[in-house]
Amino acid sequence: MKRPYESIVIFDGGLSDDAISGESGKIEEFLSKNAEFESTAVWGKRHLAYSIRKKKTGVYHLFLYKGEGNVAGKLEKFLKLNEAVLRHLSVVRVDRAAKPALAVTPSAGEQA
Repeated sequence: MKRPYESIVIFDGGLSDDAISGESGKIEEFLSKNAEFESTAVWGKRHLAYSIRKKKTGVYHLFLYKGEGNVAGKLEKFLKLNEAVLRHLSVVRVDRAAKPALAVTPSAGEQA
């Protein structure tokens, strides 16, 4: 069974737009080969709360995908080797629509 994942990647803000889109393309290609790639959302350049490797800005990208086994672990290993990536985090997505709604039953004093 494939599990839904999301990974946020912070690229070095000092890189050019072409370099960042190239690095993002490499991640999309990796996910296409190893998982069921869904989409990428570019959140843009943001000021970091604290310096990371003496960088004060980062470009945030959100990757959505579904995969089996340890696909998130493979992606983490792939991202650790990439010098353009400042930080990354992968988590399992919670599909709120898939949870059944609780049935509401009227109490003894209420009329239906």
